[in-house]
Amino acid sequence: MKTIYISILLVAGLFSATAAFAQLDSAATYFEPLTDGSTQFYFDEHYFLVDKDCQYKTIERIGKYDIPLKNFDGAFTDYNNDGQVILTGNYSGGKKEGLFTAYFANGETKWLITFKDDKPSGLATYNYPDGLPMLAIRYEADQAYVQNFWDTRRKQRVKDGNGRFEFAVKAEGYNEYGYTYTKYQGNIKAGKPNGNWDIFLVYDNREQGYAGYERFEEGKFKAGYDELNGGLPYNASRLQIGPSLFFLQAEHMMSKRCTVDENQDFSMFIMKRLEKTFALYDASNVINKPTKVEIEVNVDKTGTLRGLEIVEGLSNDEVDKIIRHALVNIGYWIPSYADKDYIDDVFHIKVDTMVDEETGQLKFYNLTIEREKGI
Repeated sequence: MKTIYISILLVAGLFSATAAFAQLDSAATYFEPLTDGSTQFYFDEHYFLVDKDCQYKTIERIGKYDIPLKNFDGAFTDYNNDGQVILTGNYSGGKKEGLFTAYFANGETKWLITFKDDKPSGLATYNYPDGLPMLAIRYEADQAYVQNFWDTRRKQRVKDGNGRFEFAVKAEGYNEYGYTYTKYQGNIKAGKPNGNWDIFLVYDNREQGYAGYERFEEGKFKAGYDELNGGLPYNASRLQIGPSLFFLQAEHMMSKRCTVDENQDFSMFIMKRLEKTFALYDASNVINKPTKVEIEVNVDKTGTLRGLEIVEGLSNDEVDKIIRHALVNIGYWIPSYADKDYIDDVFHIKVDTMVDEETGQLKFYNLTIEREKGI
């Protein structure tokens, strides 16, 4: 059985690809050809394509891209908005090959990972911004092992695959609980998680709340419990060891519109909330073709919902009531911003929905949010 936890390290930065972000906006400039045959791409901080003039554009990549085969081929360099190199690497026929090196804005090496045939190989090392070592992971025969770890006080906690591990992963995008980091802590034995691992949510004021735990036996996941959902068990590890590698998302060529709702994944959150609410509802006879739903909400400058109206529903009072219930229970809405301050505003939400023929469940996609006054 493969070790589960390390695989999460390599994919944690990837967001679910849905139809909401599948289409490129024809009015936006996501990439431009250069005279030497390479292409310049424009990404946000999570490597979603964005318009070159978008306020969320933080990364520019110069490299060769094979349009017919839809993959990168050859060496590339990524830059931040200040023109500093933040990542270098190489692809061979769309597969990662050779040394990939990431840099902090101060020029110090952030991490080093060698890839062979698209898979990490050998020893991958991660550093703190001052250049001192943080983490070393050894990849061997499709397995991954924690080799060494130094805490924020630069004290070595894991040595030669054994010790105590504690790592905080930044919460990316929107979450209605308001936490900024997820912290994992537990024991490493022979390079693998072992025993009970506790999970905490960390907030801006440095307070933390217990979020659950996972249990391992020599790296094999045995059980997990989610405190946020009433202590419900789950059957696949959510553990993340090490920073998220967002650059992997660039390979998927997914785009986002230049809005705060897509940048912070609030649009995605609402779609998932709607689908989760309808998870046990048989909608086979509700609609017989794709249908657009339109909702108007009033949100004040604190992010509190003050009013909601279903402008165009599904002509089914019970279903519309469920839609309303799903949205009014969102604890925090990202407020609009204008004139250097947050403001009260009206949001117009439009989303397409259809019935999945196999499951009979409602599926939501292409959700957009238009704000009347602010951004």
